[in-house]
Amino acid sequence: MSTNTPTEYESTEPEHTRTQSRTRVPVAGGVLIYESHPEEVGRELVGFEEVTSWSELRTALSARGIGVGAIHHKPELDG
Repeated sequence: MSTNTPTEYESTEPEHTRTQSRTRVPVAGGVLIYESHPEEVGRELVGFEEVTSWSELRTALSARGIGVGAIHHKPELDG
């Protein structure tokens, strides 16, 4: 069996379309992208869009209590 062939328990749909919904939060310096998981409480920062200033994004993350290291570890997503 090929390792690229989905098993009967896997879906070929992108994960975010099956179980999550994305929320865009405009802030100074860009847009924060969060995903909500229906089986969990809260949301998770997954990336950024429309970045104009990484410094201002860093300040926005800090104001929300999110570790500023996220600017180095989360991707810039296509909007």
